[in-house]
Amino acid sequence: MRKFVVVSMMVAAALVPAKVSAATPLAVTTEAVFTKPTGTEAEQRAIVNRVISLIDGAAAGSRIRVALFYADDNAIPTALVAARNRGVSVQAIFDHRMADTGESAAIKAVWAQLVSGLGTDRSASSWVMTCPAGRGCVGTLRIGTVAAINHNKFFLFSNTSGTSNVVVQSSANLHNGRDGTKGYNNALIMTGHTALFSAYEGYFGDMAALRADNNYYDTGRPPVTDGNAKIHFFPRATTAASQYRDPTEDTMYTVLDHIDCFGNTSTGTTDNHRTIIRVNQHAFTRPYLAEKLVELDAAGCYVEVVQNYAPDDDSSSVSLAEESLRDLLARTGSAYNGVLVRYYCDSDPVWTHSKYLLVEGKYYGVADRRIVWTGSANFSTNSLRQSDETVLQLEDSTVFGQYLADFRAARDSAPHQPANGAAITC
Repeated sequence: MRKFVVVSMMVAAALVPAKVSAATPLAVTTEAVFTKPTGTEAEQRAIVNRVISLIDGAAAGSRIRVALFYADDNAIPTALVAARNRGVSVQAIFDHRMADTGESAAIKAVWAQLVSGLGTDRSASSWVMTCPAGRGCVGTLRIGTVAAINHNKFFLFSNTSGTSNVVVQSSANLHNGRDGTKGYNNALIMTGHTALFSAYEGYFGDMAALRADNNYYDTGRPPVTDGNAKIHFFPRATTAASQYRDPTEDTMYTVLDHIDCFGNTSTGTTDNHRTIIRVNQHAFTRPYLAEKLVELDAAGCYVEVVQNYAPDDDSSSVSLAEESLRDLLARTGSAYNGVLVRYYCDSDPVWTHSKYLLVEGKYYGVADRRIVWTGSANFSTNSLRQSDETVLQLEDSTVFGQYLADFRAARDSAPHQPANGAAITC
């Protein structure tokens, strides 16, 4: 049976940031926001502009905490400094690359702006810091030449526009390029989850304290469930000989291992309600996840993947990216025709920078579910075993629908849409 088609102070002028809004802040609800890289400037900067509106909505006496990989677009940093100047406590943690002398003029300009505007005195109410060189703030593991980093992309608002305990979990860096405004990215805004917010706050505190723990997932701050949401913090250790090939201590593998392909009555495919699995990944370099997806497809699930193919995204081994994509594209004799794969190459002007998984169907023995897993973590070993990362899980039909529309846009725009059994071409 054939599948149905589900398919930038110093260089401010050069950075062309969006204006920091002085308008009345938008109401805050649980929602997803996405960039549309081929759309208007407003569509490309949808995440940036929404975060600015939340920063603008933070009143004097409230607190904003930010954990980010890097920034060379000064729009959000400008809003953060303005918030500090009106009495908001603003605390921000970046990866060490922000302070590296070899970085771009744009990164140096934003870092100078943040240091000048927020200060670095950690005893003050506002400050900015970086993790140490060669490691994350929590993760310190080096595998060969690959070091841990702070790869996080989240914002915490104690109160904004009258709403308390707001979490923004994003995939986007603050950059006017493919890993920011010019690529497919998502941001999930969460309200009404006090325990979830408290878990993020605790994690931020551990990062600020440089609490080294290469098994933070289990011995630092284990996953926290809060109603229909769950937060996972990384890195997560393995005792296996190879860091690259152990599925038993892989959170996403565990998720996939608890999916059943049949047993739904109102979700899934239109033919017989088979569970649908949709993967949108910037970096896919854990081959056993690809193998598991192929196995699930052969078992009757409908599996779709949109991803980038950029072998140097995981410098641990070029072959892991190639192996993963080849596995996904493999020719199959299965009645379900194999995984539907759409991909972007490193040379393409647009790519996907999101990192999410959608499951529509039977999960953990319960049928007809719609669940999103999203965050900063790629399907890469660096994200799982080494770096400071988060994955946020939410079961919400409205939010799921928003992610589904974004998935279809990213999938359908991918320039490489091979049949199963085809070779990788870039």
